[in-house]
Amino acid sequence: MNYSIHTVGLRKEFKTHIEFDKMLKRLYSMSKGRFPIFQSNNEWYAEMFKGRGIRIIMRRTKIGGYFIVIISLNDLLGNDDKLSLIDPMYLQKSISTADEMLTAELGDEYSINHLELSRVDYCINVDVGSSENVSAYIMQLYQSNMKKGYKIIGLENPDFDSRKGFTARNHTAGTEISFYDKQKQLEQRKYECSEQAAGILRIELRLSRRKTVLEHTPGCSDNKERIEYCMCRSREEILTIVRQLVPDGDYYTMKKAQKIITKSVADKKLRERMTEMLRLTKKCCSIRLAKKELFIAYPKMKHEYFNMMMGEFEKINLNPVVLSKSMNSSTIVSLYNYL
Repeated sequence: MNYSIHTVGLRKEFKTHIEFDKMLKRLYSMSKGRFPIFQSNNEWYAEMFKGRGIRIIMRRTKIGGYFIVIISLNDLLGNDDKLSLIDPMYLQKSISTADEMLTAELGDEYSINHLELSRVDYCINVDVGSSENVSAYIMQLYQSNMKKGYKIIGLENPDFDSRKGFTARNHTAGTEISFYDKQKQLEQRKYECSEQAAGILRIELRLSRRKTVLEHTPGCSDNKERIEYCMCRSREEILTIVRQLVPDGDYYTMKKAQKIITKSVADKKLRERMTEMLRLTKKCCSIRLAKKELFIAYPKMKHEYFNMMMGEFEKINLNPVVLSKSMNSSTIVSLYNYL
């Protein structure tokens, strides 16, 4: 299974509007007769490298602004396959190509190592067998919500549909993770051959701040080295965050899950609390919120006991998030079987 990184973001900061406007004027001068520049509010999009794997954005802030470079590593190699991920053996070539393109147009001060590395997107395509399975997993993952600090974004959007996918963001940590149906994404963007992505659950982890990137790349001396380090660590980084949000264990209907607890857990007190946890998780559609209610129901219960109880769920291979009656299946294997 190919764990990879597919996008990196770099930027140059302008401390004042004078510096920002000077670079924007330079960009407009370069664009004459060559490429268009589009403005949307306080952002300018220069199609200097359109269709070649690099996007250029200038973003004006209250006191200054940023020159932002978004690099799609696979696109740089001329790969039109929107499903495949870049092979690690071609990463160096992709980075070198981007560096040559940037310096040729903008000069050495806009080389990869001279800019700030402010974004890295890790990803993996998980083949769960069918589109129905993708939807089923997304529904179960949506209800996991274990770790405090992660907030699902886009809920206020009337078009939000958790069955297609969702993104959970930890603003403090500068990370966000997405689970979505790759086929539906490609269909929405009207890409040809979207059916090739049937059964693919895409998981993406984004480091969205320079400070976060630096924290996740210890010992690296420059950006090229950091990007290579991220590629080597992609599996560990994705699994670390997934494990914080998603418990291990197979998914069952409420009735079947209760039977498993009764059969597998000898301690009466523990059985009672685990069964209550099933009920509350179903009610709250969130393990984190169910935990709060469980502590209200059992005020003397300690956090150590709760952690032990969650360990017992994993020990008997039972996920506390139960399947709804609308599901066609009464059992879905743990996502970790595929990771």
